[in-house]
Amino acid sequence: MKYDRILRGGTVVDGTGAPGRRADLAMKDGRVFFPEADAEAEEILDVSGLTVCPGFIDIHSHSDICPLVPYLPESKLYQGATSELCGNCGISILPCNDERREEIENYCASELEIPMLGTKITTYSTAAYARHLEAHPMSTNYGMLVGHGTLRGAVMGFEDRPAAPEEMRRMEEILEQELLDGAFGMSLGLAYPPSCFAPPEELERLARVLARHDRLLTVHMRDEGAGVLDSVREMIGIAEKTGVHVQISHLKVMQKPNWKLFPEEMRLIDEANARGLRVSCDQYPYTASALALSALLPHYAHDGGIEAMLETVRRPDERLLRETSVKFETRGGANGVMVCSTRGVRPDWEGKFIGEIAEELGTDPLHAIMQILTLCGPEVFIITFAQDEKVVREVFSRPDIAVISDGYNLSYDPAITKDKLHPRCFSTFPHALAWARDEKLLPLETVIWKMTGLPARMMGLKTLGTLEEGKIADVTVFDPLRVKDRSTFTEPMQKPEGIEYVFVRGELIVDRGRITDARPGRALLCGTD
Repeated sequence: MKYDRILRGGTVVDGTGAPGRRADLAMKDGRVFFPEADAEAEEILDVSGLTVCPGFIDIHSHSDICPLVPYLPESKLYQGATSELCGNCGISILPCNDERREEIENYCASELEIPMLGTKITTYSTAAYARHLEAHPMSTNYGMLVGHGTLRGAVMGFEDRPAAPEEMRRMEEILEQELLDGAFGMSLGLAYPPSCFAPPEELERLARVLARHDRLLTVHMRDEGAGVLDSVREMIGIAEKTGVHVQISHLKVMQKPNWKLFPEEMRLIDEANARGLRVSCDQYPYTASALALSALLPHYAHDGGIEAMLETVRRPDERLLRETSVKFETRGGANGVMVCSTRGVRPDWEGKFIGEIAEELGTDPLHAIMQILTLCGPEVFIITFAQDEKVVREVFSRPDIAVISDGYNLSYDPAITKDKLHPRCFSTFPHALAWARDEKLLPLETVIWKMTGLPARMMGLKTLGTLEEGKIADVTVFDPLRVKDRSTFTEPMQKPEGIEYVFVRGELIVDRGRITDARPGRALLCGTD
């Protein structure tokens, strides 16, 4: 057989956790092969000294809108990520409908940091999303979760109330159809409205739909600070009652007084799995988090949607300030919460901590938050510094916890990406490789497993995530000695080093630091990869 391409002389780390081995890797018709020594190919690349591994799978991404925007998203490509699972934390661009489209577009714009540039949601379902990707292919692959907040908003708006019986049935019906069409599951954002408005019975009924189809229930838990143990127990309880596979998103403990709770948090999860439940976890390997500034407001302030929220912050009362203070301090307080994006309204505030902005405004930090939201609107995003590096290291060092970005596939064009967004959008996977290497936290084959074979297993992917004969040739090639991240919190938009080649379905999409014109990416649909 004459192959399309042979990568010759590299070290193959196949994504199973097995040690690397010196081997040639061939591609033919988008599939992986291991050729004989004298095999021929249309193109032979010398990758001596480089590591050849599966393309990284970002199982927790917020890049839903990327296939619809009028520019090339590229920051994940340069990291070697070839697939993303979008729609996390309860927030997704689907399901949608004509009646609620404007509300859902505003909801996504206010909760997600990716520049939409006026992009309208035109794909109302998983099936429509897949059809769009088939007609307008991207460089990489995109799969979808149904965001519970979006599902709820599409059916009953963004009100703080239980669903009526007919609304509950409608949510179940829509979720069922999305799963039949290939969605990988549903995500909860229990720290955020409107997901947090749902009573336990609603979550359990939707979890039963997921369990029938053996799909994921991912969750941004209700509390990652002082209430983290109760939050873990809540999700374990749902797994026990329904049989659903729960995936705890970005496992962490926030605020120094709560760091001591981590061993008990991990014990609860391990014991749940030991007795036959399925509770998996993922983690971004940073001590800083990122979210919308409006997420620091108490839940009641979001009742009725964005305009109602803005009206509330224009006239802050004692209750609003008091309850905002709790979340604000959990996230790091005046000197631990940094504004990273105002969407161009106040670029002079980007990169500054709330305490610094409060001094400029001549007020206290809580009133400063209200003034920032009033002036800049809901699309203000923050980076918060409230995690313990020791805990982050412990989580990262576990081979059963996937590495994720919790970020976006962004453009490097400063005219498009104007904000100082979290470095995880630009560097997560090279950062993980370099951190494991330099700090001797994990063997290379283990950290690659956490970014390839493990997330593929969690998603139920059969033909991606490992380099085995006949599997799809999504491949990343990097220099194991040189790979590293260059992003910082003040200058995040830096390309990583050491990612040499990236292939999707056997087509070269990154060639020694240059993105090619190939667009082999497609929609990932559960059960059909």
